[in-house]
Amino acid sequence: MAAFFHGSEREVKISLIAARAENNVIGLNNSMPWNARGEQLLFKALTFNQWLIVGRKTFESMGVLADRKFAVLSRGNNLKESENVRVFGSLDSALDVLGGITDHVMVAGGGEVYRETIEFADCIHLTTVHLSPEGDAFFPEVPGFFERVFSQEFSSNINYIYEIFVR
Repeated sequence: MAAFFHGSEREVKISLIAARAENNVIGLNNSMPWNARGEQLLFKALTFNQWLIVGRKTFESMGVLADRKFAVLSRGNNLKESENVRVFGSLDSALDVLGGITDHVMVAGGGEVYRETIEFADCIHLTTVHLSPEGDAFFPEVPGFFERVFSQEFSSNINYIYEIFVR
């Protein structure tokens, strides 16, 4: 069931997409502390032509990616907007505006944004790399009301598993 946000014209499905380590680390010093070959292809395929909600630090570390639109959450207003980048002061304001533009958004980090959205997300696309590095940004525990509906192991220079969880 898609979440409905006040002020929006329609329901907005919210999917989270993340790559984490076995210890829930998603980042260290604004970058991923691993490079598992092939893992980022999942992100590329799943986010193609999608609206991505990201925090400012995550946006600055990934930059503008082709064929994606960004809703950047930032307390400051020092980011430059463009056709594919909109800046919002809060998650609620981003969802209000995006609800009139699209029926699906993907939350792509960082840790604070994941914590703020996981309780009302409809779907989680989660890759877990099989290592436990040091980190300073973490993915929250997947709440028990989510059910794993898909799982696939991948062999690479660092093995990983891709899973889909739904409400």
